[in-house]
Amino acid sequence: MYRIYPTLINSFVLYEQQVLDAQGNILVDLWEMIDRINRVKKPTTEAQQRGIDFEKAVITGENEELFGEGIIEKARELLPAKYKTQFYTEAKYKNCLIYGFVDLVGGDRAVDLKSTRLYQPNRFEFNHQNLYMLGLQKWGVRTLDYIITDFNDVYQESYDVKTYNFTPLYQQIDAFVAFLEQHRKLIKDKKIFDKKGDTNQLSLF
Repeated sequence: MYRIYPTLINSFVLYEQQVLDAQGNILVDLWEMIDRINRVKKPTTEAQQRGIDFEKAVITGENEELFGEGIIEKARELLPAKYKTQFYTEAKYKNCLIYGFVDLVGGDRAVDLKSTRLYQPNRFEFNHQNLYMLGLQKWGVRTLDYIITDFNDVYQESYDVKTYNFTPLYQQIDAFVAFLEQHRKLIKDKKIFDKKGDTNQLSLF
């Protein structure tokens, strides 16, 4: 059994596709990928901090003044009327357990708050957090909505578990598992290799 969280597979996709940053540098090379698997702590980037600040501002009202007029209010209008935050979920695919926390769950909707420097439609269509939908079904959740800001406006993408095509995500998981086995000697955080097949983490929180 492999225990994998979606951000890790998203990083692997960047590695496989050799995606470049604004300066033309590879975002995730081999050693960066290994570091992420090994959970090597690194300073929070400015972009990451802005995303954290956006989530806090929408949910708690903290530091709302950091954002342009109407941004936080517009994002809040897209939230369920009632919700729980940091909702734990997990899904299984072959011998992989995909686990993590979705930002909000309310009614039949799960919501993840995102920020990006440049927004393009359907940006999160192949985000591996979409796998959360499989685990959330048992709680009556049908859709995963991304509420996104580029700090100028707010956008929404909605994906329905009944119509979403998971096949591309499954293929990337298969490739990631092959990568893990190929580089097993470099992986120091052995938690990703769950030999026990532990299923104790089935609680919501």
